[in-house]
Amino acid sequence: MRGKANLVAYIGLTLLAMLALADRIAPYRGPVAACTLGYVYDGDTVEMRCDGTLLRARLLGFDAPEASAPKCASEAVWAARATARLRELLRGPKVAIYRHGRDKYRRELVQITVAGRDVAEVMIAEGLAVAYAGGKRRSWCGGQ
Repeated sequence: MRGKANLVAYIGLTLLAMLALADRIAPYRGPVAACTLGYVYDGDTVEMRCDGTLLRARLLGFDAPEASAPKCASEAVWAARATARLRELLRGPKVAIYRHGRDKYRRELVQITVAGRDVAEVMIAEGLAVAYAGGKRRSWCGGQ
């Protein structure tokens, strides 16, 4: 009987460990109902509140100019445009957030859709961002 109890305890602990690691192993599959969007920092970074916790989130699939530390006047102008457009988009109908883990800075990685359309696609199509999947980032300063 004691061996059976140990086996049940082992299986239970293993399942708990697997659930704890699931967040880091597999992306979230569906939209997250418990999260709401807050402040928009720039064209690809937002604030989210999930289950009462305030999180900074990086949108996936694109890179927008930096608003907090632009490297030139041109980047500052593009950053203001991208930030304003993202704020406008996120006020749209049927906003859905899909979580995909965290980056090296511990920011949530998210995909956001508005009325079924990926925000990354909109920002790229409008020239306010470029496709990005990691690696070297584009300069928004022209030849600088």
